[in-house]
Amino acid sequence: MSGHLNIRDRWRIVSMRFDQNISPREISRIVNCSYQTVYNILHLFDTANDVIERTGRGGGDVLTDAEVRVLRKFFYAYPTETSNQICNRFCRRTGHFVTSRTIRSYRVRLGFRAVHARTQPSINQQHAECRLLFCQQRIDDSWRRVIFADEKMFEVDTSGVVHWIPLGRSRPTTFRSQIKYQIPVFGAVWHNNRSELVFIRGRTNTLTYVEYLESALRSRRRLIKNYFFIHDRPRWAHTHAAHEWLFRNHVTCVDDYPPVSPDLNAIESVWGWMNRFVQSRFPRSQQHLEELVAAAWEAIPQSTIRGYIRNVHSVCDRIIANHGWDSSQR
Repeated sequence: MSGHLNIRDRWRIVSMRFDQNISPREISRIVNCSYQTVYNILHLFDTANDVIERTGRGGGDVLTDAEVRVLRKFFYAYPTETSNQICNRFCRRTGHFVTSRTIRSYRVRLGFRAVHARTQPSINQQHAECRLLFCQQRIDDSWRRVIFADEKMFEVDTSGVVHWIPLGRSRPTTFRSQIKYQIPVFGAVWHNNRSELVFIRGRTNTLTYVEYLESALRSRRRLIKNYFFIHDRPRWAHTHAAHEWLFRNHVTCVDDYPPVSPDLNAIESVWGWMNRFVQSRFPRSQQHLEELVAAAWEAIPQSTIRGYIRNVHSVCDRIIANHGWDSSQR
């Protein structure tokens, strides 16, 4: 494994491959490293859920065909269990002890990948028609002068559970359960920059939403002049007070943005990147969670944000091809 790439570049490679679907060869050109280095980092992430090699990596155990069949059954039956848990099951069943590294290796060899469960929005026919019309009208638009804004609740709960699923199978859907720590934030991104990250204290209403806009964008006012503003459709984001603040700062609100359309808001992908950053560091307290969220906002590369914004064109194409429905639903 090449050691010349820093931690940020390694996570950037993972983000470009799995979030932006950029080919490994194109990634090697962007990051200015060899194709083999990109392959090694992606393989390490698949097998160890990390981008740094740990000590003790060497040759693994070789299993018989019968033992591999036992492992395969365990992988299907217990998709959320850790490698150590699978090791214990395997040892009890076969009497053969293998290492956690061997389990991780066979998971990849047998075609399983690690994912987090996703929350699936519910789209009805009316929503699909609105989404289709919006995308048809804006298919040729440039998204370089659009501000993508939203709130996000970062939580420590079952969203951190990793599911190992066969390649090609859709990610499972998660449901909210007991929450240990949580912090809501407000932020905005655009092609060349991002806002200040606002930590939300208390409930959001029309007045506090304008305060979020002021806190997040006050120092960026000159940079966003004559931009367009997209936000998911809570009632307080489309009020006279919010529109008046945007108008005074020469920003136009996109009022026809369709409901139930997080896939069209590039900041949702930013939240996903940040959530992986936060969850991989295992928040230990409320304060630690807030520190990690702030660090993630600073750590995400602007090039990654640009990739998410460019991807909105592809999302529009898929929505039009599926008559307003998301490709995973129709």
